[in-house]
Amino acid sequence: MRMMTFGARAGLYLAAASVLLSAGCGTRQERMTTEPVPAASLPAPASSAGQSDLAPLEAALAKQAGASGSAPTGRGLSLARRVGNSASYIWETSEGKVCFAQGAVKGAAVHETACVNAAKTTVEEPGSRLDTFFGPGDGFSEPYIVFAAAHGARVKSVKYESKEAYWVLVRKLDPRATGRDVYYVALPDGHKGWIDVTLEQPDGATVADRLPVTMGKAPS
Repeated sequence: MRMMTFGARAGLYLAAASVLLSAGCGTRQERMTTEPVPAASLPAPASSAGQSDLAPLEAALAKQAGASGSAPTGRGLSLARRVGNSASYIWETSEGKVCFAQGAVKGAAVHETACVNAAKTTVEEPGSRLDTFFGPGDGFSEPYIVFAAAHGARVKSVKYESKEAYWVLVRKLDPRATGRDVYYVALPDGHKGWIDVTLEQPDGATVADRLPVTMGKAPS
């Protein structure tokens, strides 16, 4: 177990098989285990279409979230990433929370769930257009970070130490929950420092931004 202080937020590393439900909103929770990260970026909405073996896990996750008071809205779950037997999801609740969960595909076991209030989160760095929702954490399958871009801004590339990182646009939030785009980024093992993010603003201008991804302490 490790406690991580990062900016103004705290993240908890949970024991495997523990589940933190809506009572944990406003915190960042991560779990551990690693696998190789693909180098190619993937700037497209994630979908579980064509992956029928995910259905049992998705049903278990929706049921558990509903029982905890964090039920998905009618838009349902968005698949953030699947690596081997592990899958990660993002969804919204009717109360304006954004939730993130990881589970095992085989056995349909939900490992953990965490939520944040999308309207009350703040950027990590002054002047940044990026807001970390979950992570950085080791995850059950790979290190990761989940962040939102400023309303109207679109991610064009994500790099770690000048190399392209795997990233995906998972979901555009409901306008009542700020309407921002939420992204999942797979981080390399032993990550520290920052990821560099290139954004396209609503006026078409391209700007550079970055997010800290050092676990356990703020990057220098």
